[in-house]
Amino acid sequence: MSLMSWIAAILLFVNLVPLSCQRATVSSSSSAVGVHSTPRAVKTIGLPADCAVELNATNFDAVLRGTPATYAVVEFFAHWCPACRNYKPQYEKLARIFNGPDAVHPGIVLMTRVDCALTINNKLCDKFSVSHYPMLFWGPHSEFIAAGWEPQQEKSKIRVIDDGRTAERLLNWINKQIGSTYVLDDEKFEKEHPSSSISDPEQIAQAVYEVEVATSAVFDIILEHKAKEAAATREEAEDKQHVEVWLQKAVVAAEE
Repeated sequence: MSLMSWIAAILLFVNLVPLSCQRATVSSSSSAVGVHSTPRAVKTIGLPADCAVELNATNFDAVLRGTPATYAVVEFFAHWCPACRNYKPQYEKLARIFNGPDAVHPGIVLMTRVDCALTINNKLCDKFSVSHYPMLFWGPHSEFIAAGWEPQQEKSKIRVIDDGRTAERLLNWINKQIGSTYVLDDEKFEKEHPSSSISDPEQIAQAVYEVEVATSAVFDIILEHKAKEAAATREEAEDKQHVEVWLQKAVVAAEE
């Protein structure tokens, strides 16, 4: 194949990969392909772990409420979307700067993502009027808890990021919002790290999950105990009734 043929093939491939995917509104009971009720755990050998914090309808408020970061970026995506898959490495470059114990600039921006292809997140994605994937939002972390976002909404502190196609452009956009001059190859300095007492967002998410599991187990124990108490009460009442009937028969027999 000639050089020009290779170039033409590459250009054709690039044009076939969309920059975004349109979101189809899916009801919570839908069984459409690509919609799952539980997150998928995918392990890739040889690749670093994701730094962006995975959020869902269960831990969304808790993680954003507990983060020490002043701001948050929330990426709404769908795991089936080709544009989202292509964008993930770009987003992860920025997440490694701001998230986790090895972050270069921790405690400033929390980089998160929500998979709208999961049924559990349908209402959450509707709350932010997600129309396409990936769709990025920026704002103070507390604003994401207090309210959602609508296209015609005025005076909202949550903003749609309109220039984040690459890691460099997204970082430049963030720099403009907070007056910083960060670059992707910034080096880590220990003095920039906040106090070690500050919880990592992933630890918060895990803690929320563990509390939910423990709470469910406690309720099961309580219900089982109540059921045993009710059964014992019924047996006691039945025994008492049997004794009363026996005494009545004994009295009648004695009188006869």
